[in-house]
Amino acid sequence: MLKSSNASFWLESDFFDDDKDLFGDVIAKPKGKDPMKLAGYRRAIGNFVTIVTGENIPVKFNTSGGSYTDGKTVTISASLKDKDFDPAVGLALHEGSHIKLTDFDVLVGLEGWVKNHDIDMISLAEKHGANDDAGDPDRWWSSGYVLPKLKDLINIIEDRRIDAWVYKNAPGYKGYYQALYDKYFNASIIDKGLKSDEYTDANWDSFMFRVCNLTNPNRRLDVLGLKEIWNMIDLKNIARLQNTFEVRDLAFEVFKFIEDQIPSLELDKEEEEEECKGQNGKGGECEGDGGGDPIEGNKVESPDGKGELDDGSKAEGDEAKKGSGGKGGNNIMPKGLDELNDKQKHRLKKAIEKQKAFQDQETKKTAVSRNLNKQMKALEESGTEITPVEFEAQLRYHDDGTFVNQKVDVAVIKNFTKSLVDNLDCGMWDTNWGVEGRKIQIEEGIRRGVVLGKKLKIRAEERDTKFNKLRSGKIDKRMIANAGYGAEAIFEKIENFAYKPGIIHISIDNSGSMGGDRFKNAITTAVAIAKASSMIPNMDCVISFRAGSTFAGDERPVMLIAYDSRRHGMNQIKTMLPYVCVAGITPEGLCFDAIMKEIISSSRGKDAYFVNMSDGMPYFGNYSGESAHRHTKAQVKKMSKEGIKVISYFITGSHGISDYEREAFNAMYGKDAQYINTKKINDVAKSMNRKFLEVA
Repeated sequence: MLKSSNASFWLESDFFDDDKDLFGDVIAKPKGKDPMKLAGYRRAIGNFVTIVTGENIPVKFNTSGGSYTDGKTVTISASLKDKDFDPAVGLALHEGSHIKLTDFDVLVGLEGWVKNHDIDMISLAEKHGANDDAGDPDRWWSSGYVLPKLKDLINIIEDRRIDAWVYKNAPGYKGYYQALYDKYFNASIIDKGLKSDEYTDANWDSFMFRVCNLTNPNRRLDVLGLKEIWNMIDLKNIARLQNTFEVRDLAFEVFKFIEDQIPSLELDKEEEEEECKGQNGKGGECEGDGGGDPIEGNKVESPDGKGELDDGSKAEGDEAKKGSGGKGGNNIMPKGLDELNDKQKHRLKKAIEKQKAFQDQETKKTAVSRNLNKQMKALEESGTEITPVEFEAQLRYHDDGTFVNQKVDVAVIKNFTKSLVDNLDCGMWDTNWGVEGRKIQIEEGIRRGVVLGKKLKIRAEERDTKFNKLRSGKIDKRMIANAGYGAEAIFEKIENFAYKPGIIHISIDNSGSMGGDRFKNAITTAVAIAKASSMIPNMDCVISFRAGSTFAGDERPVMLIAYDSRRHGMNQIKTMLPYVCVAGITPEGLCFDAIMKEIISSSRGKDAYFVNMSDGMPYFGNYSGESAHRHTKAQVKKMSKEGIKVISYFITGSHGISDYEREAFNAMYGKDAQYINTKKINDVAKSMNRKFLEVA
């Protein structure tokens, strides 16, 4: 589990998987990516982006190739590694802020803007040895030479601008940004490279490496005229740049400054020879490792910030190391610079490439397949969430009765959709087997529900009841004549009565043992109650199914809310319930616990009923026996305490019910436990009718 993630403040502690369970056994992981985890991962990061930006910016995974922020959406990595989560959040926040703050039209019209401003493309072409036959030098050099570099500078400065905005407006998210920059910018090899004399030659690679890392405390301002660039960008006052247009203007000034520092590719041979004479006292080729042209006439800040060094002076003692800079004069390197070996130079090159990809919004992202993306979309549309449920389990291999806490992830499907059925396999639904038969049972349930609903319409009626001959209240005009004869009971009171709004949650066990008539009749009964409820203005109904089943690549308890009258019409029952079938085992209390908050919150101020239909004992992995019975009983108590009327039907078949089953069922549901034969299950609707008409 990720112990130090910034997300630990926002997310459940078990958002990330542990490698082992509490018994020390390795947890079996599904092959490939887990769509449930990915969907939760994307949802969590999407929430972060929405909070920070104040805008509903979609977050998605790339399905193929590279990905980028296109001004409308944020694309993130599909990696689920703990160490990648915080950087992924930081990247999403960064890119989401681009969408909010960056004007992407600046880059679209950049070439035309450059051609209309103060820069001589012909001179640039000549300086860098452009082929005169390469077409229009003006256009070729603006698009092929100037634009890529100018865009890089714009990206660097714009990144600093929007990051400063986030730091100011959402300081609680700094940790994610720190993780992001630790991954892309604060690598130890970058630190070493900045402190070395690598990338100090006056060329664009050197400038871009050093400018890109100006925020790094190991920056050197004593080379390449970087002190001037530092002053131009003025990071401490970066918020002065109000928009991307002002960023572009500044980047253009930095571009021209850098170009002034870069020498021509074709130096005048006589000038080159004169420079060599000045260094070694004779003509011919230059000796030593200097190779470049130092900065002329600049005073630069020492690396430790303790003063300024004039060009030509010594730094830290009598020894100094010669390096490269801009044009003209010598540039003296301070003593004690890091020297990189070949392996470190290679690592530095790779790290720079990584930074460049980040600046270009081409960071490598783990892709997801189109099929997996469809699965995640279906999960999100269905509102499917993982809800961790804690219970006491008896330690395996121990007979001393020791119980310990254990957690199980329950998948709660809040909205049963056709997309979910089409894109994710689950034993709890099937598009072929038994569908036509269940359609017949559903139609029968609707027919019976119409009859039941007519009887329940009384719940929608209000009535007044008059009470007279009272000793207090409003005077009954008919009794005034008796007032003078010592009569005291001359008052009346009128009470208005109306049923409270009601809600019924029907939870059906659809484990494998519920097959045949049990499940068919359970569906018919549930549909009848749902139909009757739909005929009453103040009555809601929820139908859920529960089982332990393979879902989204993993074996887990599943709570499927197939129908909710607060969001669905009866058409949902007709079109979706035929797909529900029996499968798996019975994680009874686990599923109750997973939706307990919803059950309680939706029941407040209402006549609330929870109807359970089951034919077996709770079981899922270590969730079994006495511990499972106690946990289920605790859930029943929670509901009863909130005033929810609980009725639990144990549906028996030809095999009857064992003494153990009866004892355990009574222990879990107490006085609310009822036993009904599969052939008489339809009587449930009649008994519920009586419950509905009870007055609290």
